[in-house]
Amino acid sequence: MEVMRSKLISVTLPFMCLLGIGLFVNNNLSAKETLEDGIIGLTKAEVNEKFGKPTYLYCEEEPFRRYAMVTPEEESILRAQFLYDVSVHDFYYLKRNGSNCEFRFYYGEDTIDGQKVWRVKEYFIKFLDGPVSLGKVVDLVPEFKPAYGKAKVYQERLINLNNIRLTFVTPEINELSKHIGSRFVDLDKDIKDWSLSYDVILCDNEPEKVSANSMVKEVIVSVDGEYRIGKTAHAFGTKLIANPLQ
Repeated sequence: MEVMRSKLISVTLPFMCLLGIGLFVNNNLSAKETLEDGIIGLTKAEVNEKFGKPTYLYCEEEPFRRYAMVTPEEESILRAQFLYDVSVHDFYYLKRNGSNCEFRFYYGEDTIDGQKVWRVKEYFIKFLDGPVSLGKVVDLVPEFKPAYGKAKVYQERLINLNNIRLTFVTPEINELSKHIGSRFVDLDKDIKDWSLSYDVILCDNEPEKVSANSMVKEVIVSVDGEYRIGKTAHAFGTKLIANPLQ
């Protein structure tokens, strides 16, 4: 920002100080701060502390021109394939309530206490032993529990696919959810209602009338908002439905 060296400087400097304080707060959210799921917002180091060594490391070159997946022991080989400091994401094969699940944690570059960190912006959960009914997802993924509250649910059919996507948007909006949404999801400054959300991908040929018995093959946890969903509602045929978990 250019500062005019004039008589207005007496007004400009206090304003800049306030602006600087605002930027400091927004870009220096504390470590170990998460959304209600307990994972969105964690740093890569905190994820590794929580879940142990990842099964695989993964990175991709935007826009998806090149990608690579290796074991943690081959991380130096992975980084050598790229000319810049790429985001290295973590894939885990975890046992949840006796069932095998794949967790894919995707990170975005952020700043905490003045230091660059990689922070969870979204994660994908696949059920490796077969689909799970919507009402039973929380048994394998306790991180899904906030979807049972006062979440609004939007239903749409994925373009060119025979799958229904349900988006559960939880009501709590806070500084962390707004920070992650505006930094990693959509730069549109008009979006103010970022909150924890769950994209639930139903199995092929599941009926339009969803219920707790609808079969789920994947869950994606991130942040979203009613305003952003509305921007693409016409293209996806998005509609608001009653929460099938209530």
